[in-house]
This record gives sequence, C-alpha cells and structure tokens, in this order.
Amino acid sequence: MKKSIVRILALSLVAVMMCVVLVSCGGPNADPDKALASLKDNEYSAAEDKLLIPTALRLLGVDDIDTVITGTNKDGEHVTVIYFEDKAAANDAWEDVQEYFEETSDEDSNWTIKKSGAMIYWGTSAGIKAAK
Repeated sequence: MKKSIVRILALSLVAVMMCVVLVSCGGPNADPDKALASLKDNEYSAAEDKLLIPTALRLLGVDDIDTVITGTNKDGEHVTVIYFEDKAAANDAWEDVQEYFEETSDEDSNWTIKKSGAMIYWGTSAGIKAAK
C-alpha cells in the first residue's frame, strides 16, 4: 500500500513539473493585446503597429498581417512579434520574414527568430520572455 501511494505521489509530482516546464517555454502571447500589456508591465517601451512594418513587409511579399508588436527596454532587450491572420499565412511568410530579419539585424547579435502558430517573432530571449 505504501509503495503505491509513493508511486502515485511521484507520478503527480512529475506531471506538475512537466506542466511548469511547458508553460515557461515558448514564445510571446498569442493575443497581441496581452503581449503588449505584458511588455508594458515589464517596463518595455512597447507599441502596436498596423501600418509601418506591415507595409514594409507587404513590399517584400508578406501578406495577411494582422498586427505587429514591438518592445524595447532600457537594457537593449528587444522583441518584434508579427501576428498573421492565420497559421497558413505565417507559414507562407516564413522565408520572406527570415530574409527581412537577416537584413535588419546585426550579425553579432544574440537575437533569435522563430515561428509559432499564426505568429513569427524575433528578438533577445529576455524580450521574448517579457511578451508572454
């Protein structure tokens, strides 16, 4: 009886730890309003852009952009999140956005670019974490 209780407790503990790890991983919030609020709560200068960056990306052939959220803090941490109309639009735009990222980022930076669902984001790890 004691062994089964210990096993159940151990299994429960593993399940809880896995949930914590999965929640802590990943990119920015999938909701642009929540990502913007999170950046501001983390003392980032953050803005929502539905015109300037989307227009520049449309000139590069990237379509179906819903909104773009950017944030920078006083320590130089940064994040840019492009929200698309749907996941298919993000998949279609992936290569073009990667090229735009490579053209606009410094080669020596510690920035990363990733795609998740209907969004593509890039920036420093701290910037990405602040947009959750």
